[in-house]
Amino acid sequence: MAEEPGGEPRREGGCGIGARLRDARERAGLSLAQAAQRLHVSADVLEALEAERFESIGAPIYVKSYLSRYAELLGEPVPALLEMLAEAAAIPAPDLTRIPRVEGKAPRVPRTALTGAAVVTLGVLAVGALFWWGWSRWHIGRLVPTSVPRSQVPEPLARTAPALSSRTLPSGNVSDGVTSRQVPASTSTALTATRAGNVQITLQFPAASWVSVSDAAGKALYRGLAGAGTRETMSGAAPLHVVLGYAEGVTLRVNGREVPIGSYVGRDHAVSIAVSAAGQVSSAPRHAGG
Repeated sequence: MAEEPGGEPRREGGCGIGARLRDARERAGLSLAQAAQRLHVSADVLEALEAERFESIGAPIYVKSYLSRYAELLGEPVPALLEMLAEAAAIPAPDLTRIPRVEGKAPRVPRTALTGAAVVTLGVLAVGALFWWGWSRWHIGRLVPTSVPRSQVPEPLARTAPALSSRTLPSGNVSDGVTSRQVPASTSTALTATRAGNVQITLQFPAASWVSVSDAAGKALYRGLAGAGTRETMSGAAPLHVVLGYAEGVTLRVNGREVPIGSYVGRDHAVSIAVSAAGQVSSAPRHAGG
């Protein structure tokens, strides 16, 4: 292999592309470093083009791109050089043997391992759920006992007025066609309560709860702990102020009619309401119930 005056090796038996590029660069008075700086490429790429070591540049598309830019810089016809490159078949096929290959397939995780991990995860979740459920039940049990002996449940401070016995209305003059009739005591009591502005309530407790009921004047009608499964009835001047320490599931009847109170129950399971003489329920301050 001969050397050029500049000490650069000349490739014998080439297709002529490298010689044309080198001659054009020398006519332009450029060195490899200066030409590489103008094209913003490495000087090794231009040296490989002039030495026709195209395989060292890479894929054919990169060789054509560098060759076209270099020819434009030196004023050489780009189509003619690309045609020479195609005719000489100077670009070898890429060497695929240099591409690293991974022998065999990726390791597969045994199904038994996946199944075991799933079982362990479900077990941990189940234990956590059981722990949370037990803690919540224990916490609620501390706040509200599930049952209270009847002997420990205080009697109401004021009970419903004793039911009036059935009475007979005077028949008056029999000749007037008016006969005697029986008036039930409950009807008479309800009429008396309505006329007097009183209201009667009945509370059914599925669980033990602290209770405070007072009338419009602040008089305590009931204050204490009601046992689970008990039912308490009381009446007084409306509005009645009712406070329940644990109102979950408690049934309220006003003048014999069931009134829902679930929407008034707070996050602490307590409720504080006012009951009017007409049987309407509304929210009331906690202290209002005594």
